[in-house]
Amino acid sequence: MEYNIYCDESCHLKSNDSNIMLIGAIYCPTSKVKKINEYVEHLKENYNFSNKIELKWNKVDKKTEKLYLDIINYFFNSDYLKFRVIVIDKTKLNHEKYNQTENDFYHKAYYEMLKYIITPENSYNIYPDIKDTNSYYYHQIMLNFLRFKMDDTNKKTIKKVQPIRSYEAPILQINDILIGALSYYYRHLDNNKTKLNIINDIQKFYTNSFDKTSYYSNTKFNIFIWKSKDDCSEND
Repeated sequence: MEYNIYCDESCHLKSNDSNIMLIGAIYCPTSKVKKINEYVEHLKENYNFSNKIELKWNKVDKKTEKLYLDIINYFFNSDYLKFRVIVIDKTKLNHEKYNQTENDFYHKAYYEMLKYIITPENSYNIYPDIKDTNSYYYHQIMLNFLRFKMDDTNKKTIKKVQPIRSYEAPILQINDILIGALSYYYRHLDNNKTKLNIINDIQKFYTNSFDKTSYYSNTKFNIFIWKSKDDCSEND
């Protein structure tokens, strides 16, 4: 089966004012993409929002709360939409010790996030959110890295990595909401009641703790709390 994977990240740069970095993906069978996008656009129309308006976590307010709650409800009740995120404490990173650059680690983190989703018997189109003019170049490096790590020598498993803008894909906008909500939670922010209501709604559906790695079998909403090699050694 062929799948589309839509990726985004939050606070992934060293310069970001946050100790927490998240890289996440929402994915579904390619055959369901049109139906999902149309439904998200339908929800916007129900609340008199133009389809040109992007749904983003930083746009959450009291006026849009019900729309965002409907989006969360749609995600959790959809049989074919799934989500995976890797949560990284940037204070635990030591690029010099492990002889890697910030970009090297970024690609490794993407691999750790995606390897749970990708299986050799299926094929995948990966669509990261465009961040800057260098996005295409860096994501082609990531494509080669993923194919190497996943032994995809015939290039049939990972068909492409193609950066896109979030306004082109309503599914990617759902990903932005989920990652934004988790980022807000992990940064211990609490100054926006509407955002807290949305986070509480996600917790109600998820039922497990955001602070623990999900069971491998929990494919609907999967959280991976990354640990450094040093942390793993201390726990041995």
